[in-house]
This record gives sequence, C-alpha cells and structure tokens, in this order.
Amino acid sequence: MRTFPVFLRVDGKPPLVAGGGDLAGVKARLVLKRAPLVEIAADRLDAELSRLEAEGKVRRIEPMRGIDQIRGRPLVVSATEDDDEDARVSAIARALGVPVNVPDRPELCTFALAAIVDRDEVTVAIGTEGLAPVLAQRLRAGFERELHPRLGSLARLAGTFRDRVAAQLPEGPARRNLWDRIFGGPAGQAALDGDETEAGRLFDQEIDAAVAGEQESKGVGRVLMVGGGPGDPDLLTLKAVRALKAADIILYDGLVGEGVLEHARREALLIPVAKAKGAHSVSQENINRLMVEHAKQGHTVVRLKGGDPFVFGRGGEELDALREAGIAVEVVPGITAAVAAAASVQIPLTHRDHSHSVTFVSGHAAKSDRPDFDGIDLTALAGGGNTLVLYMGVSTSGEVAGQLLAAGWSPETPVLAVENATRSNERRVACRLSILARSPERLQLASPAVLFFGEVAGLEAEGLVDRVLDAPALQGAFEEIMPRRAVNG
Repeated sequence: MRTFPVFLRVDGKPPLVAGGGDLAGVKARLVLKRAPLVEIAADRLDAELSRLEAEGKVRRIEPMRGIDQIRGRPLVVSATEDDDEDARVSAIARALGVPVNVPDRPELCTFALAAIVDRDEVTVAIGTEGLAPVLAQRLRAGFERELHPRLGSLARLAGTFRDRVAAQLPEGPARRNLWDRIFGGPAGQAALDGDETEAGRLFDQEIDAAVAGEQESKGVGRVLMVGGGPGDPDLLTLKAVRALKAADIILYDGLVGEGVLEHARREALLIPVAKAKGAHSVSQENINRLMVEHAKQGHTVVRLKGGDPFVFGRGGEELDALREAGIAVEVVPGITAAVAAAASVQIPLTHRDHSHSVTFVSGHAAKSDRPDFDGIDLTALAGGGNTLVLYMGVSTSGEVAGQLLAAGWSPETPVLAVENATRSNERRVACRLSILARSPERLQLASPAVLFFGEVAGLEAEGLVDRVLDAPALQGAFEEIMPRRAVNG
C-alpha cells in the first residue's frame, strides 16, 4: 500500500469507529488525540469506551444497517474483529469515497493510522506503509524525547502574528528569514520557556526590525552553559539536546564525548576550547571573551562542558563574566563524572551501612599543580562512614593519598579509580590507600579519571576491575600458585 501523508479536519462530522471492544478502544483513543468527538457503532461498549462515553468523548450509535452512517465522515475505522463485517464496512466506505482503515487488513484500507507525536498545534505523524508499526512506535518515542513540550504554544503565538507579517512583509526571503530568526532565536526560546509576554515583545521587535529593512541587525543573544555529561551521549539531558540544536555557536571542551556534538545543527559553528592541566590551548580569559563577543552579535551560544558546569567546571567564573557583560545566561546541568562513574561500576556514593556523606575534591588548586585541602577537615572524614571523590587527580593521586594517611585515614582504606567513565574505553583499577600513596604509578592511570576513597570503593563492582596488590600479597599469591602448578605438571 502506497500512501501520501495528509492531515484531515476532524472538527466537523465526527469520525466513526465500528466495534466496541479493546481494538476499537485503542483506535478511538488515537483518533481522539485530534478529534473532539468520536462516534462508536456497536451494540455495547467495553469498560474503556464506556468511560470515554461518560466523559463525553465518544458517542455510541447503533451498529450499521446501511450507508447513511458512513456518508460524509472524515474517516472510518472498522475494528469489529469480525472479518466479514470489517470487509462490508470497508466496501461501503470505499464506494462512498470515505477514507477507511481496517487494522491488520491492508487490502481493505485506503489510509493508514500514523504513530503520532502530539504537541497541540504541532503534530508529527510517522508511517511505515503498514509494514512495521513497531518501528513507527520506536521513531515516535525518539521524537517525543526530542521535541519541546511547548512547541504548540510557540505555534499558537506565531499564529497570532501571521496576518500582521503577511500584511507588512512580502512573501519571499525577507518573510522566511524573519520566521527563522523568531523560531531559532530569543523570541522562540522565550515562548518555549513559557514566558509569552516576553516572547510577544520579542516577536514585535523582530517584526519591526524586518519591516524597517533591518533584517541583518540583531539584538544581544544569549549563552546556554550546558553540561555535556561524562561522555556517553545517551546520558545527555533532553534540555541539553534541545540547547545544542538551537545553538548558532558551540564552544566545547576537550572532555566532551564523541557523539555529543552530533546533536548540533549542521549550520552551527563549532569552536574547540580544550583546556588541560598545564597546557591550556585556550585561556579562560579568551573563552570568556568569545562567549561575550558571539552573544553580543545576536547569536545563541552554547558553552558545552564535560560533566556538570558547576562541578569543577569553572562555570562560576564564566557565569560572572557573562553577568558582568550583561549577557542573558541559562545553565543546563549535566551528569557529573563521579555520579556517572559510580553508576557505571554500580557502587553507591552513599549507603546507610557504609557511607553517610560524600565529598568532592580537586586534585589541584587554582593556579597550582598541588592539591590544597586547607578548607577540608580530612581528619574528621578519617573516622569512616564517608566517601571522598577526587577529580583531576591523576598526577597528584599519590600525594593526595599521603595527605589522607597523615590525616589518620587507614592504610587499608579501599580506593577505586575509574578512567573514561561511561565510554567504550572505560577502565577500573582498585587498590588500598597505602599502595596509592607509595606507588601511584602502578595504577597506570590516565586522564580523565575519578578516584573514590572509602568503604563504598571496596564494595563489589559490576564488570572487570584491575586490582593492584602490595608486594607481600603478590608473594603470597605466587607461593600459593607455584605448588599447584608443580603438582599439575
């Protein structure tokens, strides 16, 4: 069956569903996504249809005796689950030129019911020519995640300005460019954020500028500070994906995972601003300058950071710079590395039996290669029942471990390090605190990595974990294995 997608009006004579059972109920609920009323031709209605009848959404009529109940309908669905009756209804509808659908009987259909993504005035319909309805449902689920829930509000607001735009701007590029700027800029975003008063003001501003022949002029844009998560693009929030798709300019860190930038528009300008300890390719001052300059040119700028912007991501510094420059800014949180790594290895950061607090620390202080824990009472945390998570500490992990031992932490404290959490090359290494303090190189850690200290780091982890043993333990294991090998040999 070859079909052409169209949208039918269903606010006149009600659509008709034949049948009163479960299948008819499913089809009636689908049609009710757009129709205010559906008539049901059946002797009796099942519980779900009876409920819809009580709510005034469906109206039962007697089963069909002729063509009068079909003539003039916008569409008919025959779901009686009686093959002969469904064939009869289909034949009448086709003779009258009324679109008809019979579930799972494509030879009796003149249209297919689509999988629908409903955003009020904005509707996305997905069809597979009746060949793969489950695939259509999977695609629908993807669109449900992608499309902003307030798209209908944006469409309604745009509709109130449509006549004015048509009267004041000629059809062609000027009008198209205006709508592109509205839907892709601050006016459209304000409507999606639910601020219709501000959106209306920005609509007026854009229209006035276009009418005055200032299509190229732009007001001040905005910056979205977006947490890109630990690397796995499936762990991006829906709001982060929408921000990437709205961006004109994306300034992204080196820790942003492969696949995350696939969500950006093809037209977006991607600017790498990777930073690394001791080797800043782009200084923080230049990053601040780029954000401000692009926003003042009227662009929507996404500052894309690995993890969460406000967890060792210098988000506070960048927020201060944007506020000082008078740039509107929004922060979209992301999953920070500690949370992602803990989830990946399936160890809890807190546990009623093992840890009642969690502390995040950095492996080096601002403008220093050394850790600085002057504001943290490591001795108080040494009593047990606490989890310490070390960020950016690959090069200083041995020194950090030594400071913990000096503060009274047990040499037997479990340590678990996770490299590249959630990525395909994730690696886990476990040891005791004394080993890390004495021989951090034995863990062979590479950035990015987070390290967990405390009882929870010793809990059973999911998946493969490399374990670094101290020399006596290695000797004991060797002596235990060798006799067995000799006997087996």
